[in-house]
Order: sequence, then structure tokens, then C-alpha cells
Amino acid sequence: MISIEDLISLVQKEIPDAEVNVMDKTGMKDHFIVHVVSKEFEGKNVMDRHRLVQGSLTDAMKDGRIHALEIKTQTPDE
Repeated sequence: MISIEDLISLVQKEIPDAEVNVMDKTGMKDHFIVHVVSKEFEGKNVMDRHRLVQGSLTDAMKDGRIHALEIKTQTPDE
């Protein structure tokens, strides 16, 4: 399990300008929908954007704190 605040911190550590919104899908604190808005995504395709977000959460996914993750990304202009 991971808190929403900790999950947001992990993303913002990797993507400092990110606006991050997280929803716990099941109430079990291991299935999340993560919506990230960042200028860092400009010029990147969807897969590259998702890799950036996933990269920030790799350790939490490997150790089981995050079991499932749905990622939504956009730039501030989208």
C-alpha cells in the first residue's frame, strides 16, 4: 500500500512541474488512476509520456505498494 500523497511525491520528484491528481480505484490503496499534467510531455508521444510516469513509480510497483496503475497524461495546453 502507498498513500496518495507519497505517490504524488514520487511523480513530482521525477517530473518537478507536474500537476498530479490520483484516485484510489478500489479503496485498497494499491490500484490507482494517475492524471499528470506537465510541460515535460510536450513533443512526446503517449508511450513516452507514460514511460516517464511509470519510471517515477518503478520501485513502488516492484515492491508491491502499487499493484495496478492507469495513467493519463497531458500538457498544460491540451
